[in-house]
Amino acid sequence: RRSVEEGAVRGAVGAEGDGAGAGDGAGAGARGQGEAGDAFGESGSGGVLAGLGLQFVVVILLCLYAGMWLDRKLGSAPWLLILGVVVGASTGFYVLYTVMMRENAKAERGRSQRK
Repeated sequence: RRSVEEGAVRGAVGAEGDGAGAGDGAGAGARGQGEAGDAFGESGSGGVLAGLGLQFVVVILLCLYAGMWLDRKLGSAPWLLILGVVVGASTGFYVLYTVMMRENAKAERGRSQRK
């Protein structure tokens, strides 16, 4: 099994050696997703990873609406709206990164314990 990054890269270039060669008829995206799902699915974190996209969008929307509300209250449109979107996107990316790194570390520990 490979890490998510390595699995996606190997899937995109059609690397051979694991039955996912360039001539197997499967698309590169399907191979990359399958390998990434296998790496994280072993640690039982599928639910955590499935909710990341929704969590990312919700954080951005909450910050966007908070910025809109503050702009209306303070009369500073559109500056707090823009600040809200930037803060929301930054927070969303940070959470996404930390969760992905934590889950990748769990998967690596699981693989190293089996060897």
